[in-house]
Amino acid sequence: MTDYPIDEIFRRAKLGELAVYPPKDEFGYNVFGADVYDRPRRFLLLDDIVLLPPQFTPERLEKGIELLREPLYIDVNTESVVGGFKVKMPVVCAAMGGTHIANLIGPKIAEACAEMGIIYSLGENIASIRGYDERLTKQPSFKERAFSYLRNLNDGYGGLVIQQSVEDENLKLWERVYTDPDFDPYIEEGLIAFEIKIGQGAKPGLGGEVLVSRDVALRIKDSYYIPEDPEKVVKDYYEKHSAPGTFTEDILASQIRLIKNNFPRIKVFLKTGPYRDLDSVIEIAAREGIDAITIDGKEGGTGMSPIAGMRDLGLPTVSCLSAITRAKEKGINTSFIISGRLYDGSHVVKSLALGADAVAFGRPMVYSCLGNIPLAQTFIKNELFRYTLLRELGKLALNLGIKGERCKKGVVNYLKSVQNEVKMLTSALGKYYMHRLSKEDVGALRRELAGLFGIRYVYDRGCSPLLEKKNIN
Repeated sequence: MTDYPIDEIFRRAKLGELAVYPPKDEFGYNVFGADVYDRPRRFLLLDDIVLLPPQFTPERLEKGIELLREPLYIDVNTESVVGGFKVKMPVVCAAMGGTHIANLIGPKIAEACAEMGIIYSLGENIASIRGYDERLTKQPSFKERAFSYLRNLNDGYGGLVIQQSVEDENLKLWERVYTDPDFDPYIEEGLIAFEIKIGQGAKPGLGGEVLVSRDVALRIKDSYYIPEDPEKVVKDYYEKHSAPGTFTEDILASQIRLIKNNFPRIKVFLKTGPYRDLDSVIEIAAREGIDAITIDGKEGGTGMSPIAGMRDLGLPTVSCLSAITRAKEKGINTSFIISGRLYDGSHVVKSLALGADAVAFGRPMVYSCLGNIPLAQTFIKNELFRYTLLRELGKLALNLGIKGERCKKGVVNYLKSVQNEVKMLTSALGKYYMHRLSKEDVGALRRELAGLFGIRYVYDRGCSPLLEKKNIN
């Protein structure tokens, strides 16, 4: 049903920080120790990049002098700044738009993200489908989800990122938010960003969705499928279709300038997909003063549609990450967020070592929200929720989770496990701050990956942490 290691995410949702340790017996002992081979199968090229701890750790000595004792992994500081937002760790809750489950449990995910001090994204179509302030359906409105997050923030950590689709633009969503007195205190605190989403989406084609007329919907439908009841199919399924959007270099630059000019008090983010011209997109956006760029790899939920041959569209997540590496080597200081089937602390540490400023998690946030409820786990594992219980699973989770508190706790536990893992791995590298992670901390199991990132190929002779150019070729 999913290529995520679903059992591992469920375990993290249940145990929190303890999930990164081996299971204990009834007496509390790790009798057999950890089974380092008992890991999920590799499905990302990023898993073929490994962390390379050193024997000599001068930064650990510096930290010990500061602390007047031997440093521990708990001394690692995971705080960072991403796109101008101060965060407690470099993780972002990816935008999940208007999907049924994400909508129902969205407020609880938002509360958990606020408690953990990470960035929370609100995807497209929420206001247009669910309502801006008053509910248009039985699911939470846009403002319900937004303020579930904003009103639970502490000490200025975190930030709310708001996307706007074509339909949202018809509602003038960003203008409403910008002029809404309820949002104004948070805008003044610098806790709001608007995110331009250019041409990517998990839909057939390359883009998000847009409503079309019934005549157009029938023409699209008739081109590949003739149902027994065409009117019903068009009404229920085919009124929304892929709208990739048309972009040139000038259009992108102009759009960024327009938003920065119209909304000077907010931060501006850009979200793009696994495109072959990523380098150009990055250079243009950085030149126009974008605050952060999110790149979603082919494996990501808002990468390319996983239907038929469309699963082959676009660059893998690791290739998108290499575009970030190249940008940082050019001196581009914009914040970069990478996403696409990433879910644990090692993915965070590797991504930061290779130039990213944060990692976005999407579906793992939903799975962890549901993973603290055994019956919900059963439905997910049996693939029932995908087909027959999609609309009901969120309700079930909220009801069985004592009005969603167990859902929230599952997300908090999951994020704490990731944070604990990040601290352990960073400490093992002899470092204690996120911005100190670098390419010297990683190596590649494949020569082509070593060449892609300019990092050590671990099977080469010699002890140099970085490959010499002659060894890459």
